[in-house]
Amino acid sequence: MNKYLKIVGSAMTFALSNAMAQTQAPAQADLPAPKIGEVWKYRTIDRWNNTETGSYQEELVDIQPNRLVFRSRSSPSAEPKTIYYGRSLASCRQMHDSQIEMCDGSLAFPLRVGNKSNYDKRPWRNGNGHYSAACEVKAVEEVTVPAGTFDAFRVECEGNWIRVTVAGPMQGNAGRYEETIWYSPKVNRSVKSAYTGYTTGGRLEIKNQTELVEFVAK
Repeated sequence: MNKYLKIVGSAMTFALSNAMAQTQAPAQADLPAPKIGEVWKYRTIDRWNNTETGSYQEELVDIQPNRLVFRSRSSPSAEPKTIYYGRSLASCRQMHDSQIEMCDGSLAFPLRVGNKSNYDKRPWRNGNGHYSAACEVKAVEEVTVPAGTFDAFRVECEGNWIRVTVAGPMQGNAGRYEETIWYSPKVNRSVKSAYTGYTTGGRLEIKNQTELVEFVAK
């Protein structure tokens, strides 16, 4: 009887260990390898009042040696735009008065808990200022968004922003910000991000969040 119980116990232990191994979160996220034709749909949320402020989708249409090419649409009726990302998933940008393009950002692959990175003078979308930040991969954790529940690498960044190219009283304004990104290897993109921005005087000004609503795989 004892021998039978030991055999059953060993089998149950093996089955449990095997199930845990199959569901264990990845220890490392390598450089993303998305496929042409895949689509990511996101929504943005104002965290002041938890209301949705917009949505957009991006479809991968080409893969170049150093860049990913997406067709972006901010609404079903909007005209699509072509946008470029670096292979590490930072959108390519340049300063208002410069032709130099920067495609580096918050994610530095491979991602592993404890890894640190930084970026310097990343242009704003409109090119009128730039960001600089230090980032660290803090954890691998489950995160739930409208598209589902994913194992994601949580990357936290702290940095500063400065306005540099607009003349007038706002020229030279600077402040700080915090950004957290949850990257999922399963979809080769972030599934959630949160941004908190502070004014020159340190007043909390911006609290927004982006969430993955749907992923269409190929």
